[in-house]
Amino acid sequence: MVKFKSLRDFIEYFDKKGEVVYIDDPVSLDLEIAEILRQVMYREGPIIIFKNIIENTFPAVGNLFGKWNRVIEVFDEDPIKKVREFLDLIEFKPLTLIEKIKSIPDVMKLSKYLPKITSKGTVKKIEFDVDLSKIPAIRQWSFEPSKFITFGITFVKRDNKINFGYYRLQVIGKDKLIMHWMPWRKSREYAEYVLEEKDYVDVAIVFGPDPITMIMAGISIPQPLDKLLITNALRGESLELTKGDEVDVYYPANAELVIEGRIEKFKTALEGPFGDHAGYYSIAKEYPVVKVLKIMGCCEKPLIPITTVGKPVLEDGNIIRIGEHIVLPLLKLVLPEIVDIHIPPEGVGYFTIISIRKRYPGHAKRVMLFLWSMTPLMNKFIIIVDHDVNIRNWNEVIYAISVNVDPKRDVLIIPDYPTEELDPATPIPGFGSKIGIDATRKLPEEYMGKEYPIDVKPDEEIVNKVKSIISKIFRKQFSM
Repeated sequence: MVKFKSLRDFIEYFDKKGEVVYIDDPVSLDLEIAEILRQVMYREGPIIIFKNIIENTFPAVGNLFGKWNRVIEVFDEDPIKKVREFLDLIEFKPLTLIEKIKSIPDVMKLSKYLPKITSKGTVKKIEFDVDLSKIPAIRQWSFEPSKFITFGITFVKRDNKINFGYYRLQVIGKDKLIMHWMPWRKSREYAEYVLEEKDYVDVAIVFGPDPITMIMAGISIPQPLDKLLITNALRGESLELTKGDEVDVYYPANAELVIEGRIEKFKTALEGPFGDHAGYYSIAKEYPVVKVLKIMGCCEKPLIPITTVGKPVLEDGNIIRIGEHIVLPLLKLVLPEIVDIHIPPEGVGYFTIISIRKRYPGHAKRVMLFLWSMTPLMNKFIIIVDHDVNIRNWNEVIYAISVNVDPKRDVLIIPDYPTEELDPATPIPGFGSKIGIDATRKLPEEYMGKEYPIDVKPDEEIVNKVKSIISKIFRKQFSM
């Protein structure tokens, strides 16, 4: 069973622990709230609820996941274990009648992760006027042209599958938003909007579902796996969905607020600049416009989550951090040789370190190419090390690079490749290059037919023999 069924359950739990602060002072959505949140996030401070917003919007809550212990407590079990259990269920392949009969319990277990549709739910209790000025959108940096919604989850339906994720939304009127959709996203909403013969795309922007769903909205799941099914596996039960009143989209039935909207083909507006997660202003560019059709919520004063971005590590860094634990068993499903993956939050998603059990020449490069083909926007830098390297220990990673890499042989650069548009280093937004570093020990085929030098290792007998002397040395040091 899911530990926190709603955002309010999550907040109440940490309120009792003294990790929620209510701000009664009047604060503005224009720069002030963002500055408060950044300073609190950098210090891994408490959840902040803003009750007295000068612009007279719904109340806002920030820094939900800005402290690592809060992210960990979202999950009642190790997320790696839960994802593995789910993958074990979907991998069974019955071949005989007896095996089919035996697999029935697995089918029953799997059914609890399938979507559950309901006509009830809290998110549709109250219908509000279509007026985006009531939503606490923020301007977080001084060169931003207007206010942005930063923590609304966009739900879409494509090919009868539900997908969801965070896309920033610039408010340009009481009933209009700009949707920051980029090419090469997994769900291909952008491609559907731009390339396919369809007059419009329906969207639902949801605020404040349960915290597992909020975290999963910020994590990329490798194809062809379904993000909603993985979310349900982590929750331990199905997320209840309801169909939109004005849009053909299913979204969480129990949330704080939903905006139903429609993107009509060829209707765009200039979005940005926006101070994004890389710590730079992204360029202004044309993106699709969302026409708001309906706004509904759970109560008269729904609590709207907001976040701010900038130079790391902020709240999004902790979502990256938990994401690597969730993605690991999914990657191992395709590449079982992967031992571990680390996406340092300081690298804003552009930097990935992977350890593998190396088996053949060129193995590290194959892993790099697989990752680049699977998630084109991510992994600008990939470092591959051997299975016995602790990839979360920079000393070990830097050592592996220093002693195992010959730049000419072990550095792979892929030019002219899709990249994230927000990456300030690329000369053409969305189009740049990748670099992979093979820091594994080399096999003879990679080392001109010679055996690679043997690692120095202490003699175990001598190690045991000198233990008592080592203990005496340190006892004497601390007694001085």
